[in-house]
Amino acid sequence: MTTATDVRREAIVAGSPARAFDLFTNHMAEWWPPDHHLASSPVVATTVEPRVGGRIFDTCEDGSESVWGQVTEWNPPSQLGFAWMITANWQLETDIEKASRVSVSFLPDGERTRVVLVHNEFWRLGDGGQGMADAVGSPDGWGMGLNRFAEYAAS
Repeated sequence: MTTATDVRREAIVAGSPARAFDLFTNHMAEWWPPDHHLASSPVVATTVEPRVGGRIFDTCEDGSESVWGQVTEWNPPSQLGFAWMITANWQLETDIEKASRVSVSFLPDGERTRVVLVHNEFWRLGDGGQGMADAVGSPDGWGMGLNRFAEYAAS
């Protein structure tokens, strides 16, 4: 078992929680770091199916799909949760029980929104959990992703 702790990152973004939730879930391909994909072909769209049990997947230039998440909580405009269906070796994981978890809260902050992201349950990855926690907690991990999201929301 791993001793990895939760990775928590925050960003303040322009607009209401409803707008931030929409941009996060319906425009992910526009702000997600372009080199942070497991797909074998360039990604042209990312889809979050709007329901518990919904898939999160990339649609690629060649028409293929790369499923990398499953929605575990859908409560617009305040909360999104999903299983991060990626192994410690950066391969796609098909067993949701072996996937770490991500929770994203969208909280009003005056005219803006505080986005709080917590990535946890790395123990599900076994011995590789600490490495995954270190990777997503690094400056090139969720911090960069949320900075890109904030920039996209401001445009």
